Amino acid sequence: MEFIKKNITLIVGISIPILMIVFVAASIYLPGLFIKPNVNFLYAYGDEYYSQERFTVQNGKLVKREVPRYESQSYYQPPREESKLFLHDVVKNESREVSFEEAQRLNLDSGTKSSDGFEVINGYQGGGFFPFFGGSGSDYNTRYLKGHNVSKKINLQQRGESYYYDFRFLGWIK
Repeated sequence: MEFIKKNITLIVGISIPILMIVFVAASIYLPGLFIKPNVNFLYAYGDEYYSQERFTVQNGKLVKREVPRYESQSYYQPPREESKLFLHDVVKNESREVSFEEAQRLNLDSGTKSSDGFEVINGYQGGGFFPFFGGSGSDYNTRYLKGHNVSKKINLQQRGESYYYDFRFLGWIK
C-alpha cells in the first residue's frame, strides 16, 4: 500500500495508455461479435469475359441472355466457359451451386446494400511498404461483407485460379 501512495503518478501515467489500448481494441472487436448479416445473396462465377451468357436482374427476377461471340482468326480466343450460379448463406458463410431454374424462382434485390445494411466489397490492392502505403500484397480477389463498421471475409466457390472479374454479384434474396 505504501508503494502505491508513493508512486501514484507513475501508476496513473502507465495505466492511462494501457486503458486506452484496451478501449480501442474493445471498440473495434466487440461490435463484430454482436452484429451479424442475415440476408443471403446470389452471385455468378465466370460470368464476364469468356462465358457465353450474361445474367441480369429485371423486376426482381434473374434473366439470362446469350452473348454472341465475335469470331476472328487474327487472335487467340479461349474456349467459352459455362457460368455457374451460387447461393451464398451468410450465416454459415457457405456457397452452394444452384441451377438457373432454381435461381429464377428467387425474388432478388439487385441494390448494392442488403436490407440489413451490408454490402459485398472487394479486398484491396496494396502497394508500398508499411506504414506509409498500407503494406504490400494483393487481396483484390477476396470478397467481404461490410456494414455497420464490421467486415467479414466471404468464403466463395471458385474454380482454380480466381480473378476479380470472375465474380459477379447479382442480388440479395428477399
